[in-house]
Amino acid sequence: MPTTVATLGRERTLSTLARRVYQIEGRGSAELQRRAEAALLRANPRLSSAEGFRAGDKIVVPAVPGLERSRDEISAAPVDRNGLNAETALRLEALGSRIQDRFRLAADERRRALERLDDDAFVAEARQALPSSIDLLAKTRERLKREEQQDTERSDALLKGVASALDSLKALEKVRR
Repeated sequence: MPTTVATLGRERTLSTLARRVYQIEGRGSAELQRRAEAALLRANPRLSSAEGFRAGDKIVVPAVPGLERSRDEISAAPVDRNGLNAETALRLEALGSRIQDRFRLAADERRRALERLDDDAFVAEARQALPSSIDLLAKTRERLKREEQQDTERSDALLKGVASALDSLKALEKVRR
């Protein structure tokens, strides 16, 4: 099945995005809307928060039984011999989007953990339960900050690799013509 992607515009909610990328109308539209939103969220976990809606970002638009995708809003490769490069490019764009999703989710989890480590009540409770926990909390904080730096470097390297692959694909397309 061909990969389909869309570019985020001014949408700020899953419901408005679903209505833009799918043709949701008629009888049972509330259920179709719910299924479309769930499919978009499964394919693009970053859309679970407002920070995930950055204009210009690519998202995967999965097939949803009973719904047609809005042809004007999505990109899909043609299903012919010329579509191979287009399909590869769309898959690379989707890969870049998923890389960003995963690193954003990891960053959010790290941020929540650091907030917890900075919570005075949590620190007091940990100190009372285990006096040596202060050293453990400090080491955990250091490890989380180190992981943040490593993830930033990894994400940048992976996204540069995807961009390089897309550039190579464009060069290949020029040679093919």
